[in-house]
Formats: sequence, structure tokens, C-alpha cells
Amino acid sequence: MSLELIYFKACPFAQRTLIALGHLGQEFSKTLINPMDKPSWMFEVSPSGQVPLLKINDKVVLFDSSVICEYLNDSAQGDLLATDALLRAQQRGLVEFAGECQMAFGGLLAAPNEEKFNQVKAGFLKKLGWLEGLVDENGPLFVGSKLSMVDIAFAPLFLRIEHLQKVTSVFTEQDLPKISRWSSAVWEQKTVQGSVEGDFSMIFKMVVGSRGKDGFVHKQMN
Repeated sequence: MSLELIYFKACPFAQRTLIALGHLGQEFSKTLINPMDKPSWMFEVSPSGQVPLLKINDKVVLFDSSVICEYLNDSAQGDLLATDALLRAQQRGLVEFAGECQMAFGGLLAAPNEEKFNQVKAGFLKKLGWLEGLVDENGPLFVGSKLSMVDIAFAPLFLRIEHLQKVTSVFTEQDLPKISRWSSAVWEQKTVQGSVEGDFSMIFKMVVGSRGKDGFVHKQMN
């Protein structure tokens, strides 16, 4: 089976698939695209024209990172999702929630001023506060010591929070102790570290410039 991942480096959802591919030991080729100049064929295989895309055997193309990661896990007989139907459904729900949190985080980068930033941050922290109550007390990962699809789904967000924290405070370890510990444990995983390509500080600055040029975060960076 041949796998081709189509993506661009700044995409957090593509980063999920890179982590899953690495963890599952899947061989694959990479095709980088320019998000500002997408090839027309992308819209023929994906209704949104978004990455990541996974081309299988040069024929079938899957879109949506959650679907791609679950397919990779199933085809490799991996253990990233629970076998119990109820636990599996709960994990899927948290993967979707990770996407909601990622979108809320994007609102922080786009905030035009400090007042709007703080408004968006309040909603973002409400989401993380809810999540804090679900994280395993002992960890080190979301549940125990085994990497799961939930860890993979939140890993890109944790990386971006870490870089935003260098610019302006989002939360402290005292505010969210379990999430702080969990995010550190996630980023100790070799497959997670291997999902970062290039200088992410530069990538993050580029994303901030494109999402919120002359906004609150962008001004803090300059």
C-alpha cells in the first residue's frame, strides 16, 4: 500500500496525521502545497479544498484529519483508539473537541486589540477548564502512559499555546496544572517532536501575520 500525504507545514490538522503516521510506523511520501495557491485538483477530491489529504495507492483520497488518522490506525491495527465502543465514542468526541479548541485558539491570533484578545481568551479558557477535569490525575498522558488519538489531536494546539505564551500570557501552570503536565508529556514523545518540520518559531510568526496582521498578538511579536 502506498500513502501520500498532501499538506502544508503550518497546518495543525496536518500535524496530527504526521504524528499518527510516525507513531504507527507507516511509510509515506509527502507533497507540500502552497496554501495561498492551491492546485485546482484539490477541490476535485475535497469539498473544502483543505489539507491534509491522504492519497492511497494513487487512487483513493481521504480528507479530514480525524478520518485519516482513524483509517491509519485501523489499517495498521494500531491502539490509538479504544476497542470498547463507548470509550471509542468518547475519544472521538474529544478529538472533535480538540478541533473546536484549535479554532478558538485561532481567534486569539486574529484579535485586533487587547480587549478582544481577552474576550476570546475567556471563552478559550472555559473550554480548557472543562478539559482539565477529564485529564488523568496520574497521567502522564491523557489516560495513562500510552499515546492515544486524544493526545495526538491536542498536540498541535499545545505546541501553538507554548509559542503564544512566549509572547503573552494565556494561562499559568497554577491555573491548569493537569493540562500543563499533560502538554509537557505529549511533547516528550519522539513521534510528536518529529512532526515539527523546520523552524516553528518562524512558522508561527508567519501564521500570526496572516491571521491577525497588526492585531494584538502580532504587535506583541514585533
